[in-house]
Amino acid sequence: MPFAMLARASERRNPALLEVVGTMGATWGGCLGFGSHPALLDRVCEDFPGPWTVLDGADPGQPPPREAVERAVVAARTPADLRRAAPFGALVPDATQVCVVIAEAPPWAAQPLPVAGQSPAWHLLADLRIARRRRGWRVEATFSAPVPGGEVLTHILYGMLGGRRHLAQPVVGLAGESACGWRPGDPNVTLTAVEGPVTERRDAPGCDLVLRVVERSARPWPDARIPVADRAPLTAVLDGPAYPDLLPPVDETVVNPIGFRQNAKGPVATLTGRAGGYSITSGLDELVRLSPEGELTDVDVARLRDAVGVAVHGVEADGLVRARIVAGLAAAGIPVILNADRIADPALGAELSDALAAVDEEQLGSELRREEISVRLRRAALRTHGAIPRWRNIAVSAGLALPHEPPVSVLLCTCRKDMVAFALEQMERQRGVRAEVILGLHGFSAREAGVQGAIADSSLRITVVEAAAGVPFGELLNRIAAVASGSFLAKVDDDDWYGPDHLADLLLAQRYSGAELVGSAAEFVYLEPINTTVRRRLGTERFTSLVAGGTMLVTREMFETVGGFRPIAKTVDGQLLESVEAAGGRIYRTHGLNYVLRRRQSRTHTWRHPVQAFLKSYQEQWRGLHFNQLMESASTPHVGYWRQEP
Repeated sequence: MPFAMLARASERRNPALLEVVGTMGATWGGCLGFGSHPALLDRVCEDFPGPWTVLDGADPGQPPPREAVERAVVAARTPADLRRAAPFGALVPDATQVCVVIAEAPPWAAQPLPVAGQSPAWHLLADLRIARRRRGWRVEATFSAPVPGGEVLTHILYGMLGGRRHLAQPVVGLAGESACGWRPGDPNVTLTAVEGPVTERRDAPGCDLVLRVVERSARPWPDARIPVADRAPLTAVLDGPAYPDLLPPVDETVVNPIGFRQNAKGPVATLTGRAGGYSITSGLDELVRLSPEGELTDVDVARLRDAVGVAVHGVEADGLVRARIVAGLAAAGIPVILNADRIADPALGAELSDALAAVDEEQLGSELRREEISVRLRRAALRTHGAIPRWRNIAVSAGLALPHEPPVSVLLCTCRKDMVAFALEQMERQRGVRAEVILGLHGFSAREAGVQGAIADSSLRITVVEAAAGVPFGELLNRIAAVASGSFLAKVDDDDWYGPDHLADLLLAQRYSGAELVGSAAEFVYLEPINTTVRRRLGTERFTSLVAGGTMLVTREMFETVGGFRPIAKTVDGQLLESVEAAGGRIYRTHGLNYVLRRRQSRTHTWRHPVQAFLKSYQEQWRGLHFNQLMESASTPHVGYWRQEP
């Protein structure tokens, strides 16, 4: 069947589309993301004309295939579309050859090298071929016997985007057509019919919560053991007030600030309607084409990186589609300009609406102001509309108990008793995290004058570790890490300034990058001997091998894998970065707007970089100590928020 006919049939939601060819020697094909790009499917899969099962329009209640095929082909327009296929892996038949085609990938995505895990399928591997095709990839795995095609798809996703960031709790059941966008990247989903029942899993209910995408006339959910959350199709007319949890989540693994360009040169692009969906245009050029449901992909985001922002003016959209587009753009860090009457859309949420209201189109001409706007938007969108917070909210609304977000242990070492109060003040300002401080005193005691008072007056949860002056710096850091209880370890310096969202933004960057170690750029530097602040041009929102030592946040698992810091006196930060890379870990550098490095004479630092070196190359400079807007008056404590988990 030609894809154009298949696409039209899928719009009518024809269950016959899920027919599986069940004889050995046959080829089965499933596709996602080509609804707005039908001709692209034929170009990337010339050797298979169809028929195609449209997985992003599939009904999870259809029975999975029972018979193996010789070849299973899964074609996705982007890695984001492939992640939407992961929950539907059970609909991919067993096959002796599994071919995964990605039509286009963003520049930052890794190669699709499968990560096998413990699946027995890979013991049957006979041949594996990975080829770059134009702007995408083609993976062909051949086995000596039929293997689950859905497992192979998932393992390719793990290798490309990381395997430890899919949602684990709650275990979700999906029902209803177009449900694949609600649980992106999660292979642990239970597929079920709208009418139920949910199949058992190891003598337990098959899931903790069912999400159904249904019309208002759908039958009541019959299984009282498992709570249900009903959602209308995205383009439907709302039956009641709007709120963020009615929107499918933004998949933060693929729609995020990675690749943000500080010096974008393009004009403000414009969202417009088009036949069969929406377009984002710049002049006469169509940059991005969106489906009627408005989902944004990683490739779409990459194509918008040169635009200074996107204007959403006067675009009529069905149901919640406009809010979904705005939330996706904001989560990617793309400044969005909205009409005043659209900013208060309750589907966006109060935090994102407030951030959108502060967008001033005239300020987008300043690189610094534009980045400040971008950071505020991405924070609000990812905190409100990211997949992880979305599912926590849905689960809590259904009465499920969930574990707390992972805590952070702040590692703070100082050999300067006069800096203790200042350093603790910087950590008192932190908001949006559950944190403890492990304070290492290098060469003096907590009982000394000034030190004892600073600790007693602090509102922080502090554990003190004392060490003699002769103990190497790296050894003391390992000692304080040994008594830390957090899932993440964050190293901070005693004399630098930190914005109130420093730790929260590092955790957010770790979530969307999946990196084992994240940090900020030492972009802003206060040169104390000459009373000058400079801003250096450093690439941010990218995978790299270098972050500022006073901003490193590392997972506990990776820290223990590399054995912690080297027990030496200097360069301990750089040594840890090299150890993480040597262990196969990834390092990610997020924006530098939460951090101002204080530079005194080089002899007072373990990093011996002279003041004059910072003057050789800089982007901006200010007389005196200068803070950008996101630092929010870094010289005084800030009473921040921490919303206790339900």
